[in-house]
Amino acid sequence: MILDKGPWNKYIDETEESHRKIYGTDMFDLAKQYGTPLFVLFEDIIVNNYEKYRHALEKEYKDHLICYAVKANTSYCVLNLLSKLGSGADVASEYELQLALNAGIPVEKIRVNGNCKNESYLEECIKKGILINVDPEEELTIINAIAFELGIAAKINIRFAGFPVKHITSRAITTSSDWSKFGIDIKRANSVFRKVLELDMLIPNGLMVHLGSQITDISTYYTVLEILIDLSRDAQRIGFDINEIDLGGGLGIPYFEPEHWNAIKKKIKNTRKENYTWADEFIGYEYNAESDDMEWIGEELSSAYAPDTFIQKLFTEKYSANKTFKEKLEEIGSPRFVIEPGRSIIGNAGVTIAKIGHVSNTPRGENIVHVDAGVNSHTFGTAVPEQLHRT
Repeated sequence: MILDKGPWNKYIDETEESHRKIYGTDMFDLAKQYGTPLFVLFEDIIVNNYEKYRHALEKEYKDHLICYAVKANTSYCVLNLLSKLGSGADVASEYELQLALNAGIPVEKIRVNGNCKNESYLEECIKKGILINVDPEEELTIINAIAFELGIAAKINIRFAGFPVKHITSRAITTSSDWSKFGIDIKRANSVFRKVLELDMLIPNGLMVHLGSQITDISTYYTVLEILIDLSRDAQRIGFDINEIDLGGGLGIPYFEPEHWNAIKKKIKNTRKENYTWADEFIGYEYNAESDDMEWIGEELSSAYAPDTFIQKLFTEKYSANKTFKEKLEEIGSPRFVIEPGRSIIGNAGVTIAKIGHVSNTPRGENIVHVDAGVNSHTFGTAVPEQLHRT
């Protein structure tokens, strides 16, 4: 069975022994066989999510590259599966780069990210001809110096931030606004373009941005893309080549059905008081004096888009000057479109099985259920390829 959309509970059954089944597979039996904590991945779902991106892009814009964000799940089995499907990789460390190479992902399909890449990491990328998304600006001179020592020019994109976007997701996972540890300020763009052209060992290739994680409002993408298109024109006028536009990843996935999530938000709003989640992290609404309205602060836990519907709308909706994103790309020479999805490929494809140890109370009296699993159990599977569950 392949998941099309929606939360797990639509595909969960209880057996006569009160064992939970997902896609016909008894989770209790798996826990007995392999022990807990156990992270189970469903191959069909991963393939389906990737294929939705691929088929939609084939239809809407031929020159594209899908680079799976390795940080979303670093299991070799996942990378090897996606490599066989034709995926590239977005890597953010030497470890992730080596995983991608071991899984058979070609160097030309790898995009290197990170805001503090060490010299050995950069050197390896330059030697192999892997494209580097420059971040921060200071990295330009470092890359140029390493490339000069190696006698090999470095191919680069410029990663930007400082876009006029607010409340697009949780503040902690917003990576493109006016406060971000990632990216180069868009106000510095023209200076950066000229600096690249002055450095002998850099090959300009394109522009890159990553909005953040769990982005569910497509208008945010349009805001950022409009600026990237304008910056591309500025770059081209002075000889900085724009061969690709890399939109990063971040497409949100549905943890709740829209009706359920909206009901939760409505209840929070109607309480007229502040609400907090785990460890007293704020969740709820903030008053916006400019619009005289209440704005949701934090992640949206439901999304109207699957990978295919997102791509279709992104390329075909007219959003500025009565033109589509596809038409705007054509105006600047039809550069390659790169996307780096992570959560939207793997997020609904796995489940963690844990064993309850005991139930206790916090000092304030809340109930706490203790299980034999930690946060890391939810994100990193360690299965060998044969253990990737096939349905």
